[in-house]
Amino acid sequence: MTELLKRYDNDTSQINSGDTAWILVSAALVFIMSPGVGYFYSGMARSKNAVSLVFLCMVAMAVVSVQWMIWGYSLALSDTATNPFIGNLKYGLLLNVGDKPHANAPSIPGDVYAVFQCMFAALTPALALGGAAERIRIFPAILFCFVWTTIVYDPIAYWSWAPKGWMNVMGSLDYAGGTPVHIASGFGALAFALVLGKRQGFGHEKFEPHNYLNIILGTSLLWFGWFGFNGGSAVASNGRAGLASAVTHIAACMGGLSWSLVAYFRNGYKFSSFHFCSGAIAGLVAITPASGFVAPWAALVFGAVAG
Repeated sequence: MTELLKRYDNDTSQINSGDTAWILVSAALVFIMSPGVGYFYSGMARSKNAVSLVFLCMVAMAVVSVQWMIWGYSLALSDTATNPFIGNLKYGLLLNVGDKPHANAPSIPGDVYAVFQCMFAALTPALALGGAAERIRIFPAILFCFVWTTIVYDPIAYWSWAPKGWMNVMGSLDYAGGTPVHIASGFGALAFALVLGKRQGFGHEKFEPHNYLNIILGTSLLWFGWFGFNGGSAVASNGRAGLASAVTHIAACMGGLSWSLVAYFRNGYKFSSFHFCSGAIAGLVAITPASGFVAPWAALVFGAVAG
């Protein structure tokens, strides 16, 4: 017990209570995005698969959180590793973390930063599971989440965000996860779809969203959580967090409106909640890697082009 308590005896003079509180809130906001993804996907699937998609996203949260504690955080964000490709195991089991700030977040405790980044890692395979909708069982999905996070997400996160990661060293600007979260999960979903093939009944049965309320609920949870996803990536309660939150909201609004208008003129002058929700999510995804770098007016462009 004495040794455990010593982990929290580090110098905390640099830690800012306001920054710490904001990142803890942001971690909770990003957590909400996992069931949000589940509801979004479930609304677009057939009714018989709706509950399983929400459940898969929650299982992904649990599995990856355990993986993150065992070695994921250390492999993905080690600030003591010297190679450009993957972290070491210094922070395995979250040992040697405690209050000591991470190099990427000097004003908050290291364990707070670890929890915040855990939510990103847990969300990513849940996004990829959309490529396997209605075609995967629970146990293979559990194995996929653990293994894929270890061999795909963790190295890419290290390249993008770790102090010695080769993309970070080269000057890559990825504010909140365009590469490790969205690109990685997108290609993961594509690989899933290619390997598993078409859904049973495809081409013979009618595949339409079965519950638009689930789609709207999922979009709302994702939109709400994205304020923590992008705003929290400033790892401080400051103007940059405010800017990221503002452009995030503007891009989502513009994405939803632009997609709705295009669909309105293409589909017999009718508005659809599905088109609005899809456009809003597209705007959120598009602005994420740039949300800490661009002015509010640019968010209108990001949202319009994405939608």
